This record gives sequence, C-alpha cells and structure tokens, in this order.
Amino acid sequence: MDFLTRLRRSKWFDKAYKIGVGIKGLDGLVELIVGVWLIFAPHTPHRLLQRAANEAAEHDGTIFHFVEKQVIHLDAQITGKVLAFIIAFLIIHGVVKLVLVYCLFRKIHHVYPYALALLLILFGIQVSPLFRNPGDLALWLFTILDVIIIYLVWGEYQDIKEEIKRAEQHSSGKKHEKTV
Repeated sequence: MDFLTRLRRSKWFDKAYKIGVGIKGLDGLVELIVGVWLIFAPHTPHRLLQRAANEAAEHDGTIFHFVEKQVIHLDAQITGKVLAFIIAFLIIHGVVKLVLVYCLFRKIHHVYPYALALLLILFGIQVSPLFRNPGDLALWLFTILDVIIIYLVWGEYQDIKEEIKRAEQHSSGKKHEKTV
C-alpha cells in the first residue's frame, strides 16, 4: 500500500475531507451572497474603497501613501463592465461551488471527475496572479488550501470507486451463487 493510499485511509482523512469541502461550500455561499448583494447595492465597493483610501490618507508614511494610491487606482478600475463581470463571476462561481459541494457530500460519484476538473481549472485561474504578485500571502494560503481540497476530493473519489467496485463484485458473486 503506497503512502497516498495509507494517508487516504487514515482516520483524520474523512474529517479533513468534510471540513475542506464544507469550507468550499461556505466560500461558495459567501460568493453568491456578495454577488447578489452587489446587484442591489453596486455602490458598495466604491464606498468601501473610498473609506480605505481616506483611512490610509490620514496616516503619515510611505506605505500608507502607497496603499492610498493603490486603493484609489482599484476604485477607478471597478466601473460598470468590470463590476458586472465581478457580479456574474461571484454568482456563477458561488452557485457552481454550492452544487459541487452538495454532490460531493451526497457522494454522487458521477460528479467527482467534473468536480476535480472544475477545481483544477479554478486552481489554474487562481495560480496565474501568483506569477504577477508572488508576495501575496493570502493568495498563497488559498492556493495551498485548494491543493489540499483537490487532493481530498481525489482521495474520496478513489475510495468511492473502490466501494463501487467491491459492491459490484459482491453482487456479481451472489448472482453467480444463485445460478450454480
């Protein structure tokens, strides 16, 4: 038995899987709520960014001046089309995550390959900013969390495939006994 198989069969794996998928579900729910919120309150990002810029402007120092300029620049970029894209992305991303989490918790095994493919695509999209900004610790944290989630989902899928295979062998053995 290889290391990854032993790891998947350890007692903590199932708990880690459920916690990891649950975190993804909460993340999807938050994305959906924020996306819907922005439909009804599209001014929210502007107000929050203005407050952040004003707060940074009240302090002395190069770092605060830098933060103020970056926040003002970001605020200027979030206009109609960009905001519409952000809203659509958050809602679609949130709904997809919630559907996948539902299917993963229900162990709907046909969904696992699609879930893994989608998680890998989203991982790829998330990794690309790391090349532009390798110092973003929060993005590194989320990326590492996603690697763990992908591994946990893959491991759970392997276990489910083994269960299905055993069940099929067991049922075909019973059929064979009845015919003999």
